[in-house]
Amino acid sequence: MAKLTTLKPRLQAVTTQRLKPMVIADSRITGWKLQARRKRMWAASPCCAVCGRLTEYPNGFELDHIISLYQGGPDTDDNCQILCNGDDGCHRKKTRDDMKGR
Repeated sequence: MAKLTTLKPRLQAVTTQRLKPMVIADSRITGWKLQARRKRMWAASPCCAVCGRLTEYPNGFELDHIISLYQGGPDTDDNCQILCNGDDGCHRKKTRDDMKGR
């Protein structure tokens, strides 16, 4: 009986080591901590920081970072402000102006 020849493998072995997760500089709070911050900041001052319009809780405002996270601003209460939302809201205007400046 003849001996069978084997083919050489064409694939290289892959390491199964897990890579370290990337550290994201602009990590932000989420979930109940974010909701607690929104309520706490709105209760302290329910008016828009730009135009002074009274906002409704919970959907009448956006919690905005004064210095954007992508620009190195911290995700802290001191760097957050209440801005009115909607089509003519201050949050939309600020976001539009930030996008133009990129």
